[in-house]
Amino acid sequence: MISVVLLMAGRGTRMGLNENKILLEIGGKPIFMYSLEKFLKHKYEVVCVINENDKDRIIPLLPKNVKYTFGGKERGDSVLNGIRETTGDYILIHDAARPFISDKLIDDIEINKKDNRCILSYLDVIDTIKENGARLKTLDRSKLIKAVTPQCGPRMLLLNAYSKALIENKHFTDDVSVVEHYFPNVKIDLVKANQEIFKVTTPFDLKIALAVWSDFSD
Repeated sequence: MISVVLLMAGRGTRMGLNENKILLEIGGKPIFMYSLEKFLKHKYEVVCVINENDKDRIIPLLPKNVKYTFGGKERGDSVLNGIRETTGDYILIHDAARPFISDKLIDDIEINKKDNRCILSYLDVIDTIKENGARLKTLDRSKLIKAVTPQCGPRMLLLNAYSKALIENKHFTDDVSVVEHYFPNVKIDLVKANQEIFKVTTPFDLKIALAVWSDFSD
């Protein structure tokens, strides 16, 4: 069975808000509901990892078959809390602030899922990227990809990797990085994501989201 850890425990700091950005509405619906409904349509178990300060607003909105737990201080703490509540043998970890996940991406992940491998959803890098050091260095963008979510893997592998990170107090910005660090021999497959899966982080991102939401409404 596939389980989803849906990360919703942010604070909206970069959005300049006094509330969690995933509670902002697009098309009359909170941002987090878009990805939640997609995963439920695919009959996946979903565990929402929420900010305890938001529980009075979020919990009443969750369908009865959706689990929830509370986030931790760091992203990794929140992911680990979510994984512990799952029962599936394969886990998808997704940022709820990426509302526009496509059915095709979910289907492609399920088709390419292998019991002993991880999957990284990615986008091509279309900009010229430079490394800023003592001298500027232009990187070969044909060898670069942009990591997005869902990022996926066997439950026990992810549980072990994040448990090690917790013990060692190491912090990572995405899930595949944790596996790369602790289990470098694990194969990581790539699945290309839909272009609209950007993360709503800044006020400008919200403007873009408002412009594209109608393409993803059921």
